[in-house]
Amino acid sequence: MNNQRDFWLKVQAKVQEGDPLAILCVVESIGSSPGRAGFKMGVAYGSEVFGTIGGGIMEKKLVDLTYDLFDREGSFPHLKRQIHQAELGQDRSGMICSGEQTVAYFFLFGEEAGALVRSILQAFEEREGACEIEYGSTGMRVVPTGTRRTLTEGEWAYYEVLRDRPRIAIVGAGHVSLALSRQMDLLGFHVAVYDDRKGLHTWHANSYAKEKHFVDYGEMSTHLPGDPELYVVIASVGYRTDDLILRQLIRNRYKYLGMLGSAEKVRVMFDAMRKDGFTEEELAGVHAPIGLRIHSRTPEEIAVSIAAEIIGVRNG
Repeated sequence: MNNQRDFWLKVQAKVQEGDPLAILCVVESIGSSPGRAGFKMGVAYGSEVFGTIGGGIMEKKLVDLTYDLFDREGSFPHLKRQIHQAELGQDRSGMICSGEQTVAYFFLFGEEAGALVRSILQAFEEREGACEIEYGSTGMRVVPTGTRRTLTEGEWAYYEVLRDRPRIAIVGAGHVSLALSRQMDLLGFHVAVYDDRKGLHTWHANSYAKEKHFVDYGEMSTHLPGDPELYVVIASVGYRTDDLILRQLIRNRYKYLGMLGSAEKVRVMFDAMRKDGFTEEELAGVHAPIGLRIHSRTPEEIAVSIAAEIIGVRNG
């Protein structure tokens, strides 16, 4: 599963099929733990497993425990601590990465489970007023952000904010755009592509973008107004159109603004923009040349370098 919504859509499908289902969620992670807080897995009774809580031999052991819990009445919710150190006996995970994690188990079945999953998916549609899932000793529920309850002795709870897919706008529909669309879709981004050219084979081959817009590059500020949660990549056909687009977008606020091009192209363009009144602070806000410096050459390598830089911004 590459994002929260995809995971819960899968959960909904299994609940609607009538399969008893366990949700495993990492509710605490310390140090070099392979499963970070919020990692989730679904285990359908006698059926498939989807998602991940860290992989490896530990994950296999915890899935096996899930089937044992299915057969024990009243065993959910359940907490299982895993310590990733070989020299320890109790709660040893079988891994040696020196961290630890705690996994919570929950049981979903029937109408009540269906209502819970519907409320989770509905929360993704709410642009205003975020919600959270409470994973706790009394079960799972959706609560508005800011309404966490006070826990009594012996109770525990972990809260996860429900967020929609991060969004990326790629201006240009060439080979790099196609490779980047594939990469960002794999990473769970909602991809939108913009271009002013008709008939591009890379446009038609791009099945990864959820939106494709034929636009006038002279009106990009209309199509991409400032949005502090939006990632923007400029990768049009060349210097002239990149310059036209960047001058319109550079003063908008985005989560990330990057431009494809050589160091020399960027230098010449930025020198011209300085003469036209753009400030050093504005130019410094543009990731250009775009991507991590990994000597990438092919569209696929360039896409990896851009994606890595964007992940650094998102996680930073």
